Amino acid sequence: MSAHAQMEGDEPRGRLFWIALVAGWAVMGFGVWTVFDRAGSVHPLRFGIWLAGLTLVHDLVVAPVLSAVAIWLVPRLPPRRRGVLLGATMVSGALVLVSLPALLGDPAGNGTILPRNYVGGLAISIGVTWAIAVLWIVVSRVRPGRPG
Repeated sequence: MSAHAQMEGDEPRGRLFWIALVAGWAVMGFGVWTVFDRAGSVHPLRFGIWLAGLTLVHDLVVAPVLSAVAIWLVPRLPPRRRGVLLGATMVSGALVLVSLPALLGDPAGNGTILPRNYVGGLAISIGVTWAIAVLWIVVSRVRPGRPG
């Protein structure tokens, strides 16, 4: 395949792409079906408003902030550790975004949304994310036969 064809994205898609595409659409279809199947308790309009709002928060706040953090961090990080550290930063941002509805309260009047300590759960999730990142770095430094 020519370099020109690769640059324009003309290369054929592999089997994994199509499997992931079908699986992703199946999951989204199941989600939409579930929302409408349980319309009495889920309130599809309120759910849609929250989903649209979270999408806007992601696109207008979280993604630009994480991009700015990455732009600031990249020159300061060792090249071999950038991927792990930026990955942990992005996972942490995604965890905060996913936790926002529970952290901000119960907007839909659903009394079951806050039966747990979401602040503590978020802190543990972010802690585990960074512990895995640090462990990854440590293991990659001490593993024999791997440059370091």
